[in-house]
Amino acid sequence: MNVWESVLLALENVRVNKMRSFLTIIGIVVGVAAVIAVVSIGQAGKSSLVSELGQVADGSFIVIPQSQGETGGVTVDDVEQIKRLKGIDAAIGMLTLPAESKHGKETINFTLNGTNADYIKINNVKITAGHFFTAGEERSRQKVLVVEQKYAEKMYGSAAAALNKKVTLNSSVYRIVGVYKVEESLLAGLAGNVYNALLPLGALPGVGEVRDVQYIQAKAATADQAEVGKQLKEVRKLLAKRHNTAASNYIAQTGEETQQAVASAFNVVQTIIGSIAGISLLVGGIGVMNIMLVSVTERTREIGIRKAIGATPGMIMRQFLVEAVILCFLGGLIGTLIGLLAAGIFSMATGWPFLVSWWTILLAFGFSAAVGIFFGLYPANKAARMQPIESLRYE
Repeated sequence: MNVWESVLLALENVRVNKMRSFLTIIGIVVGVAAVIAVVSIGQAGKSSLVSELGQVADGSFIVIPQSQGETGGVTVDDVEQIKRLKGIDAAIGMLTLPAESKHGKETINFTLNGTNADYIKINNVKITAGHFFTAGEERSRQKVLVVEQKYAEKMYGSAAAALNKKVTLNSSVYRIVGVYKVEESLLAGLAGNVYNALLPLGALPGVGEVRDVQYIQAKAATADQAEVGKQLKEVRKLLAKRHNTAASNYIAQTGEETQQAVASAFNVVQTIIGSIAGISLLVGGIGVMNIMLVSVTERTREIGIRKAIGATPGMIMRQFLVEAVILCFLGGLIGTLIGLLAAGIFSMATGWPFLVSWWTILLAFGFSAAVGIFFGLYPANKAARMQPIESLRYE
């Protein structure tokens, strides 16, 4: 009996014992589907978040204080001093507050991002209607608002229709002067139905004159990473001197460093979750071995007859090993299809890209075949070592 005949016989046994075969491979199916889905969704999430972080301009960096207050925080005055540094193109302070707006009976939740007019120089904001608030509007603390496009479309039908509309946020009335587009991303998905809006720091509701900010963003005049690193050090040194504290009190990262850190974190999480999902493949392999042992016992007389008419131990071993591999291969095929379907549905639901690498699919199939060989060896070897006379006597 050659390999092809062993394959045909194995497929016939799968066809005859459909339910048993299905129950045998269910663990493999679940394991492969989980690995494919987890890896695909993880790649999409990483791509989406890194893409969002990439919306900041080249040469930009962020400075976050590890403590707030007189000797640790950052202020509006700090922003002005940073702007005066040689090699700095723009600098802004950021202060974020939650807010609510009533539209009839519906309550709309906002995240208000108080900032400066230079925000648009540092972040690649795509204005789809109107304009970003100006330096004049910032200085006069005008209650103007730049809202997300999805909010404008939901409330007013289009971005253009939202312009000059009045919005009440925490009892303060604002006028919409601009609409900007936010790409679908991981952070946007986690935010749910909370809309972002940009406005001058001095126009934040219930705040009054703003002195302290949560963090500072700045942009160097060059995108060269070495020069950006120098500017970043100068900014930390300036802040440490102004607040009589150590430079280490300020966490500073360039946009590129932030992207790399996020990508590395995603890779670690993806590997951990993928490994956990891969455990079900091992459990499935144990299930395959158990069913193959039962099959060997049930087919003891068949094994005896085959040996009696000339089948060698190698032929018997190959037959059962091929059956185990085919079962796992079928499980891998079905699991891959289910995993791709799950990843596709998730992609459509979230707006994330559908990313599946060929190496992931090949690895899943390869691991399935390896599981079949590893967990099929013992039952196949047991069948090969059976004595013909004892096998024929088996009832």
